Amino acid sequence: MKRKILAWLLFLSLVFPAVSFAVDASATLGTVERFKNISGQYNRVVIPIVFTANSGTAAMATYTLDPSDHNISGWYLWRIVSDPGSTGPSNGAWDLDISDAQSLLVSRNLHDDKSSTLTQETIFSSQTYPLLFPMIVNTWSITIGDNSVNSAVVTIYLTFVDRLF
Repeated sequence: MKRKILAWLLFLSLVFPAVSFAVDASATLGTVERFKNISGQYNRVVIPIVFTANSGTAAMATYTLDPSDHNISGWYLWRIVSDPGSTGPSNGAWDLDISDAQSLLVSRNLHDDKSSTLTQETIFSSQTYPLLFPMIVNTWSITIGDNSVNSAVVTIYLTFVDRLF
């Protein structure tokens, strides 16, 4: 009986070869942190988003950030931190793009060509945005581009402040 079952399983494995299924890409919200009146100066919200690439194609999902979900409409994007996981995106090649509802590139290519292993940050200042800091007033689309690593993981931390300092 055991030989028949084994022979049958062997036959099935030859007739129906193993099929692998790729895991879809995802972009999920982490735990949002709110800090009120830091040193009496400003309120701050840190929004973490975890991006995981497709296990078969390395494609990344897009995250849609609605300011009303976090009560940050009219707030300024002050800082972006990228923290790759143990399997990071393509080294020195991947980009973070943030676009608003009118498809304007809010991130202005300031967070491009990032490392697959190092935590990196971009702080918006008068040098990077003379007289203009990105303000979230409508929905933003956040994407990871130029990745070629299957199942790559990177966490993006967006820090918003309620006023400029």
